[in-house]
Amino acid sequence: MTAATLGAVLAGCGGSSQAVSVCEAAVAERLPGRTYQLDADALRASAREDGEGVVFLQAPLVIDPGMTIEQRQTVECRVRGSDIISLNFIW
Repeated sequence: MTAATLGAVLAGCGGSSQAVSVCEAAVAERLPGRTYQLDADALRASAREDGEGVVFLQAPLVIDPGMTIEQRQTVECRVRGSDIISLNFIW
């Protein structure tokens, strides 16, 4: 997929910034009261069209960073417009 095509796809579903925001909000909803680090730039850089107007994003996620219970995972989101299609935490 060319950069122009990806840009058109992302523009059609609100742009990568909207998809990143939707994914970030979904992660926050799943981790209420927890400290975590999710790299919005990595999410934005990973954005790709996954068919039928769905944008796929993924990035590293650190839950409880710096603590003895720190967990490192990867988060994967599929977003259509302002809706989360799927949200996965991968160990």
